[in-house]
Amino acid sequence: MARENAESPTLAYLHATGQRDASPRATPAHALAAARRRFLAGERLEMGDLATELGVSRTTLYRWTGDRDRLLADVVWLELRALLERAVAAASGRGLARLERGITWFLDACANAQPLHALLANEGERGVRMLTDLTGPIRPRLVESLTRAIEREVADGGYRPPAPPATLADGIVALGERYLHNGGDPTLNPDPATAHTMISLLLREDSIGPVGDE
Repeated sequence: MARENAESPTLAYLHATGQRDASPRATPAHALAAARRRFLAGERLEMGDLATELGVSRTTLYRWTGDRDRLLADVVWLELRALLERAVAAASGRGLARLERGITWFLDACANAQPLHALLANEGERGVRMLTDLTGPIRPRLVESLTRAIEREVADGGYRPPAPPATLADGIVALGERYLHNGGDPTLNPDPATAHTMISLLLREDSIGPVGDE
């Protein structure tokens, strides 16, 4: 697994300590894996229950992972990152066509992901804020990942973006949030076809030449 950014206490502790702890039964890696299993099963993450399962104190668990919100954000991001990697693998072609296919695949996969449905059901508005906070632990990672994907197609696929890649990535994430995180109310959310159309319009190529970050 590639190293996560330094903002993640869960993974930063794992790398910094080599998984050392007084308990022979559990490590930070076990804590992350157990939390992820609960998330994928649609269960609400409870730190006391997790500490009991691992056979460690809550103090030890918090030292490994940070607080509950931090740990939950880490496991949600791991799932989103896995979906992003699958979207990249599933997208054929090059340039604009590859970007549209990959983003459409990712958007639909998120819409159909039962763990994400369960997260919003379990956490309510708190879960929506976790996913959409402009400076939170998840949204900036999504924007950064999409920015890199657009930049790769600019470099390798001949894509001519109509705006800087980071601007496009932020707009795509905003459209995804509108589609995915408004409680499924059709009066608030565009249908999937509308979301795909809007993203295609956002990505359509500049007819003059590439636009770079200034």
